[in-house]
Amino acid sequence: MGYVFTRKQLYELVWTGPITTLAKTLLISDVGLAKACRRGDIPLPPRGYWAKLTAGKCVARPLLPLRAPGASDRVEVGSGQPRLFRPDNTDGNDDGVERDDPPPEPPVYDEALDAVEARIRHALPAKFKFARGLDNAHPQIARLLREDDERREAMTKTRYAFDKPRFESYFEQRRLAFLSNLFLLLARVDVQGLVRGREARELSAHVGDQHVKLKVETLASLRPRKSHAHEKKNEPMAIEVEVARWQHGEREERLFWSDGEDGKLENRLQEISIAIVLVGERQYRKARQFSYEWDRRSFEEKIERARTAREEAERQQQEARQQAEKDAISSLLSKVSAHHQAQQIRAYVVATTTSPHAVQGRAFDGEREAWARWALAVADHLDPLALALPVDSGGRAGSLESDNPEHQTHASDGSAPNECECHSSNRADTDRTKTDSRNR
Repeated sequence: MGYVFTRKQLYELVWTGPITTLAKTLLISDVGLAKACRRGDIPLPPRGYWAKLTAGKCVARPLLPLRAPGASDRVEVGSGQPRLFRPDNTDGNDDGVERDDPPPEPPVYDEALDAVEARIRHALPAKFKFARGLDNAHPQIARLLREDDERREAMTKTRYAFDKPRFESYFEQRRLAFLSNLFLLLARVDVQGLVRGREARELSAHVGDQHVKLKVETLASLRPRKSHAHEKKNEPMAIEVEVARWQHGEREERLFWSDGEDGKLENRLQEISIAIVLVGERQYRKARQFSYEWDRRSFEEKIERARTAREEAERQQQEARQQAEKDAISSLLSKVSAHHQAQQIRAYVVATTTSPHAVQGRAFDGEREAWARWALAVADHLDPLALALPVDSGGRAGSLESDNPEHQTHASDGSAPNECECHSSNRADTDRTKTDSRNR
């Protein structure tokens, strides 16, 4: 498990207890924690500090140094996917509870850029002797010279050597001497110069955590324009420093110096060095600002998504409540309608069994009594207030489809079917109808 600390957070943490104890709470080794502190330029308690403090002795606690130009204010500790360190949870355990991330805060710096520039200027030597020769060149330049010596030696062994020395001309020698002095001066403020490429044209300076791109070429190649041609030996030299861009459509910015009326580039070496280091700090701040704006947009989008999801959930709940209300009303109306239909059926049965004008095939189907029992069973089946079950033609519980007189099959012995369960008033009316019919 990894954590991301600010330098101040990690500084405060390592001065609260022995590093071995703190490392265990973070689930990392004490060696790894010490290395992380060195990367962030964070002082650690010296050996014996805690014993002296326990004994009641007076011990000094050094202040947290200012962040180096171009260096990050955040320090990663441990391995794996790092997460932001929370002071209220240092036991290294993830309790599985999802916490709401706080809104991103805009970057704040301890120094203004003018103060950083003054600190860089103070860190560089007031007087720097420019070395015209290449005897004690910077390691990056010394490597190029060794490679040229190897090419030169290969040419002495065979005249068919295709890889000739690349840095023999006056301009290339001057260019390498300038780069060597520039890199040596930048090293005084822990800035590493780098040279890459077949022709040593890919130049950069590693300022803190930032890479600053450089170009050192002839003036004509960096700023091509119509002008009087110079002798090759006296070709003006120029340097261009590119300020990295972080946002789409951001204006391109390049710093530029060249030989001119103010003198040679070699005389402005300190000014150029300060500018390169300051560009590294500017790039870091631009990156922080870009990251903050990105995080802020992401946070606002997250809040908007949560709001939209909440409103959608509320809308669905409201629709569910409304639909449930509609379903309840529909069910109620269906029950009322079924009750009314049952009452109408019962009234029709009474009318059919009591009317002398009721004709089989028109008013009822089949035998009148069987039809009446079946019709009353249908009414009881429809009526939500009745407890009777559907019955068949014999008065037994069964399918209504089989209860229809059209589908009945009477027994061969002529025995009458059993009476169905029905309301006593309806049965009495039916019996009176039978008696009247026989008397007639």
